[in-house]
Amino acid sequence: MTAFPTTPRWIVLSDDALALEDIYFFLPAMGALRKEGTRVERFETRRWKFSPRLAQARLGGACLLIARTLGEEWIEMLEAHREQHGRICYLLDHDLVTVHPHEESERQARELQQRLLTLADEVVVVSEQLQNALAGLHPKVSLLTPPLTGALPDLCHLDSQDWCIGFHGTLAHRDDIVALAPVLRDIQTRHDDTEVELMMGRHLPLALSDIPRLKSMEALGWEAFQDYCSRRRIAIGLAPLMADSVNHDMSWRRFLDITRMGGVGIYSRRAPYHELIEDGVDGLLVGDDPAEWLAALERLLSDRDATRAMAHNAQHKAHEVGDPLRVLDFWRARSTMAPTR
Repeated sequence: MTAFPTTPRWIVLSDDALALEDIYFFLPAMGALRKEGTRVERFETRRWKFSPRLAQARLGGACLLIARTLGEEWIEMLEAHREQHGRICYLLDHDLVTVHPHEESERQARELQQRLLTLADEVVVVSEQLQNALAGLHPKVSLLTPPLTGALPDLCHLDSQDWCIGFHGTLAHRDDIVALAPVLRDIQTRHDDTEVELMMGRHLPLALSDIPRLKSMEALGWEAFQDYCSRRRIAIGLAPLMADSVNHDMSWRRFLDITRMGGVGIYSRRAPYHELIEDGVDGLLVGDDPAEWLAALERLLSDRDATRAMAHNAQHKAHEVGDPLRVLDFWRARSTMAPTR
């Protein structure tokens, strides 16, 4: 039997899911764990010429965190030497199969995901929807909701006459925002003191291109986006999640991003938002009907004192639900857990 070291050691086997690793492990937990004596490192598997012998020598006895995916040769190595590792946690932010639309890619993704599920002592997911979806596929599926990854701003920008309506979703959310194109076109026609900001750049859908006072900037990488959130101020953030969306297993990370930029969010009235947002208190919840989105925007733009109050309430909630200490405690507890195998 392998004797595991008394000093806890975490190695993140990184396969290009840097944002996921940073949000749910490195930013909220790494500094404190290292101060407590835990060794923490990130092993970028795609940049390292694979050698089973050298990899095993470096990983032996460590707790491993795998985020989203891992190369097949690494999976084979872990399967062959499973008893020589500490606890293995598999961190997921969506069902991998849903992002592989072609039959052969879907089959391969499902096979690799199943092998990682079999390897893992624990599967860590970021939303209740994903927790429910995977509950029958693994004996231990734990929920870890997102933490704040930066300071919240003062709200003096809401005293300005000109307000920004922002949607900072990726191209994966394209269809969700396209559904609101007539709403945004209408609201921009009615109000000349608002700007709409999207992050789609050259990939801006044609349906959105004729919205008045539209700014469409290029998408940013993870670190650049974090810096942008710390500097950019919006009044209203949009978080549409339509009935036919492919993003239904997402976390409520969008709430924290909107709040970090000083905005009040308008959210689809479905998971993950409907249990987080108190309608009219720290945001607005609406259905899929465009008329509801238009009414919500009019409400926030017409009663600015009430909107400022909601922005303050949203910040209080963000501090409560996004406390990084909760994430630190999650990983601290697992640093001393023995493998279940």
